[in-house]
Amino acid sequence: MKLNIGCGNKDIAGYAGVDKFECDAAQYICDIENERLPFDNDSVSAIILDNVIEHFNDIPSVIKELVRVAKKGAIIKIITPHFSSLASWIDPTHVHHLSYFSFDHFERKNVAHYIGGKSIKVKYRKLSFGGGVLGLTGRMLFNINPKTYEKKYCFIFRASTLTFELEVIV
Repeated sequence: MKLNIGCGNKDIAGYAGVDKFECDAAQYICDIENERLPFDNDSVSAIILDNVIEHFNDIPSVIKELVRVAKKGAIIKIITPHFSSLASWIDPTHVHHLSYFSFDHFERKNVAHYIGGKSIKVKYRKLSFGGGVLGLTGRMLFNINPKTYEKKYCFIFRASTLTFELEVIV
């Protein structure tokens, strides 16, 4: 089984839609922050959250629930605006504004309790930029040093979208 969490009206072939609200693509209605997903432990092979994670109040508890239902080796794909993107700030329902390094936190062994004692690894990450001179300059600065880009240049040469793939290890 594969899940599209926060699916809204976006139906993805091969994925079961899960949303907090009744909507066109939702096959399951579940408020993941306040109730368990209606799936067994270790039963899901892939999960996607497309422009959803930034809406949750408690990201660690959401990741914990996703990891609970995910099989070993499952990929959790997260797409979200970068914190320097106007899209991150223009929507008043966004609770969090995430960095290229935000999910590194969950790889540390001393925080495994946040996600139920299991481990995840950031298998893939990408930061996208718009076009034009500003986008090209931002991409160049980012490619030289991602941390320096986020500390010094990101609000001058704004990024757009972050994509992560988290692999469930144990």
